[in-house]
Amino acid sequence: MWMEERIGKRINTERVDEALTTNPDTVSTACPFCQVMLGDAINEKKSRGEAKETLEVVDVSQLLLRSVRGESPAEGEKESAQA
Repeated sequence: MWMEERIGKRINTERVDEALTTNPDTVSTACPFCQVMLGDAINEKKSRGEAKETLEVVDVSQLLLRSVRGESPAEGEKESAQA
């Protein structure tokens, strides 16, 4: 889990590339380690212009909370900033 790849494509980049084929607005995971890993890869893609600036990585619990509250992703982002 903590070992860095020395050959081939990094796993976080591979997973984000797979996710980007669906043109998502949000990528979600239930794993805190994966959230950091995917966030790093998405930020790298954003800096290269390969991903939308609005693309976000969230925990599945955040998606559930947004659904219960009837919020859009932008509204949920405002709520997170206030917390």
